[in-house]
Amino acid sequence: MFKRLMRSSFMQACLGGLVASWMTLVKYTTRWDILYPERAQPLIDGQHGLIALTFHSRFLLLTSAWKRSYQHPHVLISRSRDGAVVAWTCRWLGLSTVRGSARNAAKTKIKGGGKAGREILDAIDQGGCVVITPDGPRGPRQRVPIGPFRLAKLSGAPILPCTFTVARRRQFKSWDRFVLPLPFGRGQIVWGTPVRVPQDMNETGIERLRARVETEMNQLMAEADRAMGHAPVEAG
Repeated sequence: MFKRLMRSSFMQACLGGLVASWMTLVKYTTRWDILYPERAQPLIDGQHGLIALTFHSRFLLLTSAWKRSYQHPHVLISRSRDGAVVAWTCRWLGLSTVRGSARNAAKTKIKGGGKAGREILDAIDQGGCVVITPDGPRGPRQRVPIGPFRLAKLSGAPILPCTFTVARRRQFKSWDRFVLPLPFGRGQIVWGTPVRVPQDMNETGIERLRARVETEMNQLMAEADRAMGHAPVEAG
């Protein structure tokens, strides 16, 4: 019964609206501390295209880091049924969407015609921000695949990692240990170190960058969780 209801565009839109409303409530009722803003602000102020990475478990905190004056977000979303709800959530929030996979986002063939790849490159060319949850939609948890880095090499856009945490929350026993943030509490928005992938970098160099970003994102999220009184979640 539930699965049949979730195939309905009407139900997907309603659920997406509820999620968007909750995200907005949390954003504006949480007392946010922003860590390392000097890492992100030059890229944001430049108004050029960029690629933002954040882990799947913190999706409901995603818009808390973004202001309307920043680059317009284009969220990369899977083509699953769950992805349809997320797509509606983004529409209610005024975000654009690209349906596809983080792992396949930068296959060479997108130069010639992959629809998702073309949309991503167009968004970057127009000065937008492409938002990727690199471990979604099925994991492994808190792992970053190489796809976004190949995309960064192809597009010339910088990668900007970002992690979140809140003091008041419920955490599920899902594969990603998904966090449901609760309003009227404290939170942290933590910007990671931006990286660029040179056009002439080989696969070995790209892999080093990927591993460095993955390690930093996990470290920053663990430190933020501890600061809010939570035990860190280990990568899967």
